[in-house]
Amino acid sequence: MLSLIPILLQAVGPILARVIPDPKAQAEAQAELIKAVSENQSAIMGAMADVMKADAASESWMTRNARPTVVFWSLTMITGFMVASLFGAGPDLTAAFKGIPQQLWDLTTYGIGAYILGKSGVDIAKAVRK
Repeated sequence: MLSLIPILLQAVGPILARVIPDPKAQAEAQAELIKAVSENQSAIMGAMADVMKADAASESWMTRNARPTVVFWSLTMITGFMVASLFGAGPDLTAAFKGIPQQLWDLTTYGIGAYILGKSGVDIAKAVRK
């Protein structure tokens, strides 16, 4: 999300220039926008961390292991694709994968990122606790 700030400022900059002619006031408005986006991102990350903590503390085996299962499945699929490509099946698999909706790829990407972030958080918390 933070990488979107320059793109957002590029899009909003001309509008701010028309609405707020004073360069100093424009800079202040941009700073407030950056602060609001950053705070929003922090709140989202905090909420994600809370959900991951709740999932990890759940009594349900499925809830505790949902994220790791998605990550391991994704890594298995990627590894399988790479191995199959070595045997000449790459073009066929690539054509098949193009039919997978972008939302599924996003789920896989976010699942891996969330798992890594959550696992890192747990490891850091354990280290700090010692």
